[in-house]
Amino acid sequence: MSEFLSRPPRRSARVRLFCLPYSGGGASIFRGWQRDLPAWVDVLPVLLPGREERAGEPPLADLDALADAIADALRPHLDAPFALFGHSLGGLLAYQVALRLHRDGARAPVALLVAGLTAPHRLAPDPMHEYSDERLLDWVFEMGGTPAELRDDPELMRAALPVLRADVTMFCTYRHRPAAPLTCPIAVFSGRDDTIAPAEDAQVWGELTDSTVRTQVLPGGHFFVRTHRRELTRMLTAELRRCLPPEGRPRTTTEPVPRGRMEPVAVVGIGCRLPNASGPQALWRLLLDGEDAVTEVPDVRTDHPAVYGRLPAVPSGFRRFGGFLDDVEGFDAAFFGISPREADRMDPQQRLLLEVVWEALEDAGIPPTALAGTRTGVFVGQMGRDYWELQARHSALDLHALTGGGLSSFLSGRISFALDLRGPSVSVDTACSSSLTAVHLAWQSLQLGDSDVALAAGANLVLLPELAAIYEQVGLMSRRGRCRFGDARGDGFVRSEGVGVVVLKPLARARADGDRVYAVIAGSASNNDGSGGGSLVAPAQDAQERLLRDALDRAGLEPAAVDYVEAHGTGTNTGDSVELRALSTVFAGARPAGRPCLVGSVKTNIGHPEGAAGISGFIKTVLSLHHRMIPANPLLSEPHPVLLEPDTPLRVPTEPVAWPQDSAPVAGVTSFGLSGTNVHVVLTAAPSEPEPDDEDDEPRPLVLPLSARDPAPAQALASAYADRLDGADAVTARRVCAVAARGRAHHDWRTAVAALDGDGLAAALRDRVSDEVNRRPADGVRVVFVFPGHGSQWVGMGRELLNSSAAFRETIESCDAAIRSESGWSLLKVLADDGDELTKTAVIQPAVWAMQVALAKHWRSWGIRPDVVLGHSFGEVAAATVAGAIDLPTAARLICLRGELTAQADGLGGMVAVTLPAAEAEALAARYDERIVVAARNSPRLTVLSGESDALDELLADLRDTGVRAGRVRINFASHSRFMEPLQPRLIEALKDLRPQPLSVPLRSTVTAERMSGPDLDARYWADNLRSPVRFAEVIAAESGEGPTVFLEISPHSVLAQPMQQCLAGGDGATVVAGLRRGVSETARVAEIAARLYSAGVDPDWSAIYPALRLPEDVPTYPWQRRRTWFTPAETPRVETPAVPESAAPEIPAEGGVLAILIAELSAVLGLSAEQIPRRRPLREVGCDSLAAVEIRARLERRWGTEMSSSAVLGASVDDLAEAITATHPDAGGRTEREG
Repeated sequence: MSEFLSRPPRRSARVRLFCLPYSGGGASIFRGWQRDLPAWVDVLPVLLPGREERAGEPPLADLDALADAIADALRPHLDAPFALFGHSLGGLLAYQVALRLHRDGARAPVALLVAGLTAPHRLAPDPMHEYSDERLLDWVFEMGGTPAELRDDPELMRAALPVLRADVTMFCTYRHRPAAPLTCPIAVFSGRDDTIAPAEDAQVWGELTDSTVRTQVLPGGHFFVRTHRRELTRMLTAELRRCLPPEGRPRTTTEPVPRGRMEPVAVVGIGCRLPNASGPQALWRLLLDGEDAVTEVPDVRTDHPAVYGRLPAVPSGFRRFGGFLDDVEGFDAAFFGISPREADRMDPQQRLLLEVVWEALEDAGIPPTALAGTRTGVFVGQMGRDYWELQARHSALDLHALTGGGLSSFLSGRISFALDLRGPSVSVDTACSSSLTAVHLAWQSLQLGDSDVALAAGANLVLLPELAAIYEQVGLMSRRGRCRFGDARGDGFVRSEGVGVVVLKPLARARADGDRVYAVIAGSASNNDGSGGGSLVAPAQDAQERLLRDALDRAGLEPAAVDYVEAHGTGTNTGDSVELRALSTVFAGARPAGRPCLVGSVKTNIGHPEGAAGISGFIKTVLSLHHRMIPANPLLSEPHPVLLEPDTPLRVPTEPVAWPQDSAPVAGVTSFGLSGTNVHVVLTAAPSEPEPDDEDDEPRPLVLPLSARDPAPAQALASAYADRLDGADAVTARRVCAVAARGRAHHDWRTAVAALDGDGLAAALRDRVSDEVNRRPADGVRVVFVFPGHGSQWVGMGRELLNSSAAFRETIESCDAAIRSESGWSLLKVLADDGDELTKTAVIQPAVWAMQVALAKHWRSWGIRPDVVLGHSFGEVAAATVAGAIDLPTAARLICLRGELTAQADGLGGMVAVTLPAAEAEALAARYDERIVVAARNSPRLTVLSGESDALDELLADLRDTGVRAGRVRINFASHSRFMEPLQPRLIEALKDLRPQPLSVPLRSTVTAERMSGPDLDARYWADNLRSPVRFAEVIAAESGEGPTVFLEISPHSVLAQPMQQCLAGGDGATVVAGLRRGVSETARVAEIAARLYSAGVDPDWSAIYPALRLPEDVPTYPWQRRRTWFTPAETPRVETPAVPESAAPEIPAEGGVLAILIAELSAVLGLSAEQIPRRRPLREVGCDSLAAVEIRARLERRWGTEMSSSAVLGASVDDLAEAITATHPDAGGRTEREG
C-alpha cells in the first residue's frame, strides 16, 4: 500500500473521493466522513509527511515535489471514477494533482472539490514563511483558520508549527504557471467567514477549467470548524452525484422509484422469540423437525391473579391451547439503564423488543452502539395493549405506565431512544398484518433514503382472555386447538405469542460492508380490501390478487419465478379459501409442468402470533431461502378442496423440499389484517458470492475479546463462547473471534484470551475467566509506551513478526536502510543469522532500537497509540523517535553513534542489579570509595549499580550471605557512570547539527523525570542520557499518578515489567503489560498482549486485527441477566394521571443528614435499594430517565428549595446533588418538607 493511503480503495464504491488535508492539519478530519457519506462513495484520506501516522517524517515544503508524489501514489487506483477534495493547502494540492493526471493522460477526476483560500491566483504576496510564530498564527486566524487551541497548548503549538510553516512556505514559493485547463467541473465551498467573496472565488477558478464552476456557501461557515459535518457531506454527495455519468449516478431520495426497478434490500440480521424457539437457529430446527409448539396454557398464566383476575367465561379453546413464550416477566432492566420502577410499568412487549433488537443486530455483526446517531429507522408492528389494561384494572396509572405501553408509539420510540437511532420511528397497528406492514414501511424507507439501515419488528403477548372470547363468538378460534392451514379440517386458529426483528440494508451497502445476507427483498406492496369483501372483517379475493401482482411487478418478476409462498394461513375456512383461490388465480397457467408453487404457514407450527404473525412468516421464509430448504407444513391430513382442483398450481409440502437448482430461489410472504390491510413481500435468495480467498485453515494466534455490563454476564458469555469454540476449525475460530471483536458492543466489564485455535481459546476461557474480569475505568485509560534499554536482545528476535506484520516489516526495512547508511552492516542479516552479532555492543543498541520502533509501529497499526512515551537508558532513543522529536534517519545516526562509542568502553567496568531500595543501594556503593555508583533506580526494591569490575566482584562476594539478591547485568561497561564522561564530548560534537522537532506524543525523560518539549532533546541531552543515572522508578510513579494508566513494554524481551509492578505495588488504577519474551512465539505473545490490553481497558482497532468479518452460524449473543419485572397490583385500583409521576413516600432514616435523606428519596423514585445507588456515578447510568428526573427535581425543590433542571439531575451523581442542596440551603438536614 502506498505511504500516502492507509488502505486500498473499495471495489464496490461508485466513486473514490481522495481528500487532501488543510494547512498544518492531518487526514483525521476526513475519517468520519465515511459514516455520513453514502456507501457508494469511498473516502480515502491522503496522508502527508509530518502529520499523524507520518509524524516522524519531515514535512515537505516543495509543493511541486509533493504533488508529483501524490499523483504517483494515486495513479494505480484510478480504475474507477474518482474526485479530489482539498481545503486550503489541500485544495491547491488537489488542483496540482489533477493537472498532473490530466497532463499525462491518466483518467481525469469527475470533479475537483475545493474549500477555503485555495485559488492559485489569490495566494498571499508577502513572505509569510519569514513571519514570527505569533504573526504567522495571527495571519492564519485572520484568513479563516482557528489556531486558538495552539496558543492554549504549548506542546501542541510546538508540534504543529513546523508543519504549518512548511505549508506556508509552499504557498509563498508557489507560482501559478498557466496550463491547459482542466476538463472536470470544479465545486467551490465558501464559508461566510472566508475573506474572498464566493463570486470572486468562482471567477478565479473559472479560468482553470473548460467545464463548469459551482460555488456553494457553507451554512455554518468554515468547512470543518463551523459547518456541521452532515451539512457538508450532504453538499458533497449532491456534487458527486451531479458529476457522475448518468449510467453510474445513484438515485436521489426525491426521484420516483420506477416499477420493476426497486433497489434490492438485504436481510442481514435476525432476532426472534417464538414458542419453543429463542433465536433464528432454534426456529430453523423447530421448522425442519416439523415441531408443534402449541401447548396447553401454562399454569403460571392462569394462576396469576394480577393477570387474569376473575374469568367467569373464558373460552375453552383459549384456556386449553396457545403458543406461549417463557419468562415474559423477566427483563434485564439494568442493561438498558432503566430503573426498576420504570421497568415494572413497561409493557413486556417493549422489554422483549429491546432485547431482541439487540440480538438481531448482534446476529448481523453490527455493534448496536455503532448505530448511535445514524439514520437507522425503526418500524414496529403490534396490536395488543394487554399490559396497559392490566395496570388500568389493578393499579394507579402514571406517566411511566403511559410511556411503557399506554401509547403504542413508544414501542418504536423506546428502541430509538435506547440506541440513539435518528431515522424514522414508527409503530404500526394493522391488526394481524402489523409486523409485515412494518417490513413494508422499512423497505420503503430504505428506497426513499429516509433510512440507511432499518429495523422491522413485531411483538405480541397474550395476557388477557377477552380478545379470544370475541374471536370465539365469530368462529375464528379452533376448537381442536391447532392452526391447520391448507387442511379441509381447519376450523380456526389459536392465539400465540412472539417477537421478531430483522435488520435491513440496501443490498449494495450490505455487500460493500461485507455483511452476511440471509435473503433479499426484491419488491413489496400493500393495499386494502376496501369494501370488496362485503364486510369490514371479511377478506377480498380481488384485493389479494392485485396485491400479489403489484409486489411481483415491483420486483420485476413473473409469477412463474415464485416457488414458495408463505401464506397468511390462519386455518379458518373462509380465510384459507379466499387466500388459496387468489394464489391459484395469479399463479395458474404460469407454472412449468410438474413444478407447483408450494404454500405453507408458520402458524401450523406455533399458532397465530397476531401482531407478530407477519414477521414470524417473514423470518421463516428468509431462513428457508438461506438454507435452501422449504420446511414441511405439519398437521396436514386432508388437503383443502382448492388444493384438489385439477388446474391448481399450488401444493402444501408435507416434508422438507429442497429449492429447485435450475433457477434463482424466489418466495413470497403474505399477511392480512382484520381491518383489511394486506401486505405481500417478494424475497429472493442472496446472490452467490465467491469464497473468500483471504482465509486459510492454517492455525495462527487469535485474540478473543468479551465484555458485558457486569461481571456475571461476562462470565456467562465466556462459558457460551467456550462451548461454541470447542472443536471449531481454524477458519471458524477466527470468524468467531472477529465477530466478538468487531460485531459486538464493547462494555466496561471485560476479559480476553489468546490462543492458537478454538480448543485453546475454550480451555483458556474455562481456566482463567472466573478471576480475570476487569472493569474499564469510566474515563478510559492512558497508554504509556515503555522502551527498555539493555538486556532485551536475543538471537531469533523479530523473525516471526517480519513474516506476519506488514507494519513491523516495513519499519524494520526502513531501519535497515538507515543503519546500513550509517554503519555499513545489515539489520535484516543480523536478525536472520544465528551468529554472535547480537553480543556486540555496537550492534545490540541499533538492533534493539529498530525492534522497538517497529513494535511501536505494529501496535499503532492495531490502533494502540501512546498517550505518553518514555525510555530506559538507550530506550529513550526509540521513545524520541516514536514521539516525533527525531526522524528515523536521524535516530539511526544517534543510536549507531551511541553503540559505537560505548563499544569502545567495553571492558571498562560493568553493572550489577541488587534487590535494594535506592537509598540503601547508595549507602552500599559508598563503601567502595566511588568505584561503584547508582546507575538506575528501577523500583523501590531494585537498583542497578555501575562501576569497576573488581569492585563489583567484591560487592557480589560481600552480599553472598546477606540475603540480598544480586547479579551481573549482561553488559561489560559501566553505563550511566563517570566512565562514560570521556565519551560525552565526542557524542556532542557528532550531534551538533541535531535539531529535534516538537513532540507529537508527550515524552517523560528518565534523565530529568520531567516532561520534555522536543527541541530540548538535543546533543547535550543525549550526552546526559549516557552519563546520568536512570530515574525510572520516579518516572513510573509520576505517570501512574496521572490517572488510570496501562504501561505497555515495547521490547523484544521483557526486562522492565517486574520493576514497574514493584513501583506500582499497593497502588490502584495502573496495569503493566510485559513485552515479548525470549524464545516464545512472537505472534502468540503479541496476541496475548492484545488480550491483556483489552482486559485493562484499551480498545484496539479490531478491523486491523481482523480485516475480514464473516459471520459463522450460532455465535453467542448477550447473556441477559433477567429479573422478575411486573407491576404491583393495588388493593383498590384507581386511575389518575399526575403531572409528575409520584412514587411512594420515602422511608426517612431516623438518623442522618442530607445524604441519607437524599438517598432515601432517590430510592423511592427509582425503585432501587440504597445499596444499589452509587454515590459518584451520574443518575442516568443507574436507570434515571427524564420522567424520574422530573420527580426528583420536584422533590429537591419541595424538601430543600433546591432548584435544578431535569437535565442537570440526569447528569448529577448523589454527591453532586448533596453538594447542590448544601450550597443552596445551608441548614439542610431537617426531616420535614418546606412549607409553602
